[in-house]
Amino acid sequence: MTIHPGTLPSTPAPAASAPWRERTLARLVVHVRSVLPVSAVVFVTADSGEPSAHPPTGWFANDELREAMAASLGWMLRSRSLVLPRVDAWEAAPDLMEAIRAELGEQRAERAWESYRAASVIACPVRGETGKPLGGLIVASVDESRPLRAAQLPMVEALADLAAMALERTTLLETEGRRARDELRLKQAAAAVSASLDPSEVYKRVVEHAASITGGTHALLTRLNARAGELRTAAQVDFSDELAHQLVSLDSGSFREVAQTRKPILLSGAEAAPLGCLIHAPIELGPRLYGVVTVGHEDPERFEPDDLELLVKLARSSAGAIANAIDYERERRIARALTLGFVPESLPEVPGYETGLLYAPAANEPTGGDVYGAWPVNGGAVAVLVGDVAGKGVETASLSAMVRFFVEARSWDTLSPAKVLEQANAMLLGRLPRDTFVTAFLGILSRDALLYCNAGHLPPLHIRAGTVCPLDGNGLPLGVLERHDYTESELVLDRGDLVFAHTDGLIEARREGEMYGAERLGELVAGLARSHPPQELVRAVQDDVMEWADAITDDAVALALRRTA
Repeated sequence: MTIHPGTLPSTPAPAASAPWRERTLARLVVHVRSVLPVSAVVFVTADSGEPSAHPPTGWFANDELREAMAASLGWMLRSRSLVLPRVDAWEAAPDLMEAIRAELGEQRAERAWESYRAASVIACPVRGETGKPLGGLIVASVDESRPLRAAQLPMVEALADLAAMALERTTLLETEGRRARDELRLKQAAAAVSASLDPSEVYKRVVEHAASITGGTHALLTRLNARAGELRTAAQVDFSDELAHQLVSLDSGSFREVAQTRKPILLSGAEAAPLGCLIHAPIELGPRLYGVVTVGHEDPERFEPDDLELLVKLARSSAGAIANAIDYERERRIARALTLGFVPESLPEVPGYETGLLYAPAANEPTGGDVYGAWPVNGGAVAVLVGDVAGKGVETASLSAMVRFFVEARSWDTLSPAKVLEQANAMLLGRLPRDTFVTAFLGILSRDALLYCNAGHLPPLHIRAGTVCPLDGNGLPLGVLERHDYTESELVLDRGDLVFAHTDGLIEARREGEMYGAERLGELVAGLARSHPPQELVRAVQDDVMEWADAITDDAVALALRRTA
């Protein structure tokens, strides 16, 4: 049994926030003092083969007695109980005096020995239910009128048994408390890792939390391309390229084993050099290996099997977050690829007009179901389109691209927006999913007029001299009826007139259940129309809506046209 003397405290009353073990031992010290006439009480904890991480707990009548007993703990505690009627009468007293002198120095040792030499002492081992050594109990009395004798030994042994039961119970409580804390930290880490859909941010959070929950000073997440036999560093905490090359490579036997067998491993000493210890854990989900997370520390004894288990649990929960982020990123690329050729990044120049465009897909979406565009048609006119396909995501993005393509394709041989929408409606029927429809506003813009047709879309706003007038005249949305006759109207535009077309993402933004609304939007556009160029106007509208509602949660498109000549 290895005893860990440490530095004996002068008081046995730790704060309420102290660990359970210390509080338990402090209460036991008080209990011993209440049943025995003692001048000192010391509980020493011990672990088989290794020094205990817990310092002694004790009470002493004076500082000299505390120093003397601190220097003699290793002499007093043995595998059997020890009763000393008087310390200086003990056969080991001369050697004990030399040990105290070596510990305290000549002058302090003399004072300590003087307070201790006449004391009577009983030392008793504390053992668990299975006989495992838990430490020892030492009591001493310097009152020569009431010395400790063999008659008190049964009482001290009973107190030692009481201490053993209390310590074992406390160990269970500490273990359960540590497990609960670890589970909470893992839950918080998993929530933080899953909170992002950006793969690079997910990787970064994984390594940060891996270092945090294990206490590691270095952390690395490595992605493995099995086909190419290549490794890529996805994120790191204090892991240089040189260190990564030394510890994480397919030439490293331990790392290769983890990558191949998907079994976690804990390394220390020479195997973990140049670090003191190292943990590798695979990040896997079903048959897929998303990478390996590695945590290191300079101290060879820093990591234990519990730390490896924590890292494995984090790796398991992180696998789902990484899979979601990768799939979402793939979906974003597909959506962008589907719409890149059909959804313009900007509007073409329109002779005699200033233009402004806002295209804001719903939060976290690469593209949305809103349709917009402007393109030249026969006779020098320009077609303008604003529409909406219900829904979000890749499927809706592909539908919006299809709608834009059909409308633009049918506009090449006619300047009638009503005929274009009738033909687009015929082509969309049978191609749209059931219960899906498309609203669309299509206008043919000439030098001084706008010929337009509205298929179930929100009425655009016509601003003239600060007055707002919606462009009414709604037909059915596209894709509802097989045959539907659309009508068109013409708006003559004066110099300075503004047409503002938009989707419902702007007016349906909410704050505490209240919608932003068409009336508020109309007032804002009318107030900004004269002082803001169209491109600045659409941005100002977006800023106002986002400030009012904190965020726009649906796709939003706004297209502004102002006649200048």
